Amino acid sequence: MLRNLLRSFETVLRLPAATNAAPISCSRRLLFSQYEFEGHARPRKSPLAATATTNAPFSGSETDSEYLPYKLEQETGTKSSTLVEALRERFRFTEAELQRIMSDETVHRNYRGRSLISTMDTLLLEGVERRSFVEYPWLLSLDNKRLELKLQLIKSMDMQDINDFVPFLRLTVPRLRKLVSALYSERNTIPQGNRVYYISEKLQVSPKIVTKYLSKRLFILEMPYEMFEKNLHYMIEYNVSPINILKDLWAFRYTPKSVQLRLERAKRAKKDKIMPWMVRCPEPILQRSLKLSLDELQVLGNFSSVVEYIAHRLQFTVNEAKAIMDKHPQVHTVRVTKIKEVLDYLLEEAKFTRIEIAQVPRILCHSLKTTKERMEELKSHGCRPSSLVILCRSRREYDKFLRHWIGMARDPDTTPDQ
Repeated sequence: MLRNLLRSFETVLRLPAATNAAPISCSRRLLFSQYEFEGHARPRKSPLAATATTNAPFSGSETDSEYLPYKLEQETGTKSSTLVEALRERFRFTEAELQRIMSDETVHRNYRGRSLISTMDTLLLEGVERRSFVEYPWLLSLDNKRLELKLQLIKSMDMQDINDFVPFLRLTVPRLRKLVSALYSERNTIPQGNRVYYISEKLQVSPKIVTKYLSKRLFILEMPYEMFEKNLHYMIEYNVSPINILKDLWAFRYTPKSVQLRLERAKRAKKDKIMPWMVRCPEPILQRSLKLSLDELQVLGNFSSVVEYIAHRLQFTVNEAKAIMDKHPQVHTVRVTKIKEVLDYLLEEAKFTRIEIAQVPRILCHSLKTTKERMEELKSHGCRPSSLVILCRSRREYDKFLRHWIGMARDPDTTPDQ
């Protein structure tokens, strides 16, 4: 009896344990399956994120996470639309100016792989103006790290405005360092501070224009100062145009004595426009140019211009002669020696009237050799053109007229419409 009582008691004790076991095992299987599902569904965290999460201090808010500052060097490129919008926002460029900048070869080549906006902002903070970006679009494609060093080098000079030296930013750092060192060494010699401002003052030209041309001919800034100063003095003395001096700086490489001699020869030949190429051209070319000038002076005689000469030859007033020449502006560029030869032939040999010549001023630009050949050919077929226009036509049009004339001569009944 006692034994039966113990067995009943054990049975009662086992029943809750077995009843609770099933839910516990089911719960475990459910949690395990849920863990497996979440493990496949969620992407694994990167080691950097896992480290940041592990080391992050405890915070009661989800928004309080470790702050990672933005690094400019992590930006690898710029979309063209983003760059255009940034340019428009900062400078209000016109569409034509934006097209000029975006079509630049260096900008087009680099905007996908480099942050051009950051370069633009760096230059903007240094005071680079809107005009400089339009004139030199390649500024946007400069490497940012090297750009900072270049700006430091330029600012180390006696500089009035960063925009005066913008063209030099295209130089390599070693080349720019050498150039700045040469300019800096003259700061106590030249009252203006350096040669850029010296040339600007002497030629009465903006420093921005000076550096635009000097950046392509850097030897001007590094050649001996005495030689440079004398050559510049001679060119100014002989009235060489400032813009022509800047466009042709090779003349500065010649000795001051040879520069003065060439310019003096040009002045004695009464050249109305002395050019720097006369200093450096071969001797035969200079002699031919001077001879042409002397011949022109001989033809003009007492007349001061080609307009006055044509007015005299065709018996018109100066204003009337100018109006005739303006009908074909190219006449203004023809040498007076050639005009004399053409007028002599038309008036004296071909027997055209002054009115016929005035009606077709283009004939004064036409080749005299071709004019003579066509007149002789037409004369051999019994044709004396009523207008000089046909003598100025293209070869195809002239041949067509000649064939038509010959056809009319053979068949008198042929009309121009046929």
